[in-house]
Amino acid sequence: MTTATDLREGGVWTPGQRLKNDVIHAAIRVALAIAGVLPRRALSLVCRALGAVAYVALGRERRRVRRRLAAGLGRPQPEKAVRAAFRGAAEVLADTLVLLDPNEPAGKTLTLPASSSLVFRDALAEGRGVVFVSAHLGSWERMAALLAAHGFPVTTVARESYDPRLTTLYERVRGPRGVRSIYRGSPGAVRAIWRALDAGRAVGFLVDLPTRVPSVGCRVFGEDADVALGPAQIALARGTPVLVGTPAPGSDGVVVRIARIESDDAATPSALTSRLADALTERVAVMPEVWLGLFTPSKSE
Repeated sequence: MTTATDLREGGVWTPGQRLKNDVIHAAIRVALAIAGVLPRRALSLVCRALGAVAYVALGRERRRVRRRLAAGLGRPQPEKAVRAAFRGAAEVLADTLVLLDPNEPAGKTLTLPASSSLVFRDALAEGRGVVFVSAHLGSWERMAALLAAHGFPVTTVARESYDPRLTTLYERVRGPRGVRSIYRGSPGAVRAIWRALDAGRAVGFLVDLPTRVPSVGCRVFGEDADVALGPAQIALARGTPVLVGTPAPGSDGVVVRIARIESDDAATPSALTSRLADALTERVAVMPEVWLGLFTPSKSE
């Protein structure tokens, strides 16, 4: 019997897997078509309704969120915090879908303070590019679009979707807004990262979720996690400035908070990665209800 395999690893889908993925792709296309004609408020309500349904129907994920919130915040959380996480995921989905509208301003629901802009510009001015580390926290796609809209040269490193047709959908969000993508599984991905940095671009890495790349064990929001070593290795090899940037609460709504992570000459990739994990944990702890990591399996599962 043929075993279903991953196209990203050179495999071939079985007939059954192809049928399932064709159905998923068709459903996503229909959902996107509907989302494209819905008013913004209606889209938000639909996504929140989906989040409410998911909270009721997905018992395993509900238990996982409950456990991860308790681990990260150091105490059991009320059930309303678990419901807020499902609602938060739904709101991030809605906020990302509206980016498909070319008339949607990148700064509509997220702003870039002058202090964060200055940190970013100073790092870029050193002429060695920037390693920009972030997390699946809040509307990370809107953050990239906003930085590009402010004139920052942004390139993101991402993993291809299991279905190449869905990868093209990612590009519909990023490409028109000036955000370039480098896919880890593509030939020459490492050289592309090097060239982007040589060109003085900021190369963004999302390192908070499990991945199939060389990693080091760190604590992330109260639990053991494998965090990718690549960003730290690149930064130390090149002497490239390292920034951590995420959406964060501000006095007038949600803002992009960017801070520089200093690395001394004696720093190792493992030590720098641990610092990055600590910085991201601090960010997640402030607004955990919009962190996708609450829904992902931990190393203990």
